[in-house]
Amino acid sequence: MDNFNHSSEIDFAIRIAGEGGEGVISSGELFAQAAARTEYHVFTYITYPAEIKGGFSMIQIRIRDGRIHSIGSAVDYLVVFNQEAYDTTIGDLNEGGMLIYDPDVVQINSDLNIQYYPIPLEKIVKDLSGGKLGKNVVSLGALGNLFGIEFKVLEKLIKDRYGAKGSEIIENNLNALKSGYEAGEANKWERKFILKSNPDAKEHYMLISGNEAVALGAIAAGCRFVAGYPITPATPIFETLTHLMPKVGGRAIQLEDEIASLSACIGASFAGEKAITPTSGPGLQLMGEQLNLASMLELPLVIVDVQRGGPSTGLPTKTEQSDLKFAIYGTAGEAPRVILAPTSVEDAFYQTIRAFNIAERFQMPVILLTDQSIGYRKATVRIPDLSKIVELDSSVPSDAVGIPSPERIEIARRIEISPEKLNGYKRYLDTVDGVSPITTPGLEGGQYLSGGLEHDETGKASYLPHIHSKMMNKRFKKLETLGKALEKNPPEYEGPEEALIGVIGWGSTEGAIREARLIAEERGILFRHLQPKVLSPLPERQVRNFLSGLKQVIMVEENFTGQFAHFIKAKFGIKPIEIHKCEGVPITPEEIFNGVEKVERIIHEESIARL
Repeated sequence: MDNFNHSSEIDFAIRIAGEGGEGVISSGELFAQAAARTEYHVFTYITYPAEIKGGFSMIQIRIRDGRIHSIGSAVDYLVVFNQEAYDTTIGDLNEGGMLIYDPDVVQINSDLNIQYYPIPLEKIVKDLSGGKLGKNVVSLGALGNLFGIEFKVLEKLIKDRYGAKGSEIIENNLNALKSGYEAGEANKWERKFILKSNPDAKEHYMLISGNEAVALGAIAAGCRFVAGYPITPATPIFETLTHLMPKVGGRAIQLEDEIASLSACIGASFAGEKAITPTSGPGLQLMGEQLNLASMLELPLVIVDVQRGGPSTGLPTKTEQSDLKFAIYGTAGEAPRVILAPTSVEDAFYQTIRAFNIAERFQMPVILLTDQSIGYRKATVRIPDLSKIVELDSSVPSDAVGIPSPERIEIARRIEISPEKLNGYKRYLDTVDGVSPITTPGLEGGQYLSGGLEHDETGKASYLPHIHSKMMNKRFKKLETLGKALEKNPPEYEGPEEALIGVIGWGSTEGAIREARLIAEERGILFRHLQPKVLSPLPERQVRNFLSGLKQVIMVEENFTGQFAHFIKAKFGIKPIEIHKCEGVPITPEEIFNGVEKVERIIHEESIARL
């Protein structure tokens, strides 16, 4: 891991591809778990069809002796289960890479500059069970042998994975695993890397997905209520929280749709609970009216939007960053909310805590924008040290909430009114920072009116012009207060001040941009990189500081229209060069570097022309 020393850098990617229903993903996930118990970091990327069975499916696992920021741009080892997988992915295999294939079902081009290792996956399975299921476990055994992973490690993974399915299923899978291991041994591999087990890895690191990180962050933040309706790719958050909530005294409930889910969260928040609902773009659209209601009621809650390809049903199992405009502007009237965008699996844990802190202290909805890439990817992350949790007293000013980090995990709660101040209580009192003390139902003298109509400070409905103006100002004053607080945080950009090129991204593109910057530096090109995690309200002074002195700005997004670029252009009057990728798959470091290189060339040519 970060503190382990190695004689040479280990960095390679494995891709397993086949048809949905063949166990491609489970094979890769089991191998990733085995690799995570060695001395190295693991980072996965999963893509699969929307159908339950059939269609192209793949998982890619990158393994490195240091922190991994992206899935990379090419593949060093390729395992294909069928002809379609070979035809679709062989072009991504590096020269000198290794192809593992079933010679009975895959026709290959033997003229390529790669290594070929045939393993008769279907024949092995048929000889064992008479059927076709089990190729995934055979391939797991072969890969385990290829990378020198001890058989007992793989054996335990199989027992853990299939333990609940009975002894016969376990025995069949162990036989398939052993056959694959032996077939690998018979291949006499040219081994380049050996993944030795490391007991310390399990003690200090864990392999989790972005969706699981969000769920764990919610629990750590004190969330004890989740309501949801299943929707790809956000369902794993709901499933994880449904499993965890009873263990911490919380509640989980599945409702008939997203409207009901957010309504339930509004009710829970009104009753004093921290509440969350996970969804994706179509579900967020349905929540629009209730999102407005939460804003009008000034109730804290967190909505997680795991973005997917759109529009409409679109690409349910693919990644995209196309919900930003709706998250910020999708409202009838003007209803303040905060938008956060985690940048990695580990960051998803801390930004979820931050989302609850902001929601509670500023009494408004917070939308956490992740995407399918972060949600389903698994990565090696350091296990959070829960002894670093600091429960903030409600007397701490709203704008003093820090950024949760491994060194200090601040947990905030809403500011409640003290019993001695209940005389003449005004729930929506217009305060200096816009935040009014709240009460929990059942507190004697703390009752108040709460409704979706415009209201005065007591909550009584009012249609008077000056009341509407005053209360709109109060609600948006909270965003202004938060914006000022954000400016106190350290700058969220990296790179040399002398750089003439700046790259701005958001969300899951961070890792690819980081690695593109390393590629650029190796080739003598410098650029700064800004990846804001709070997208609204945007810390404007920090952005202006980042833009200062730059000749050109590049904006990287995984959508068709450049949604964040529109936002930045309107706010700061710049004309960035936009790099969009809207294909349902993540952008790569090379794609970003190619854009940076073109811009650097233009700047260089312009400087020569001025001489």
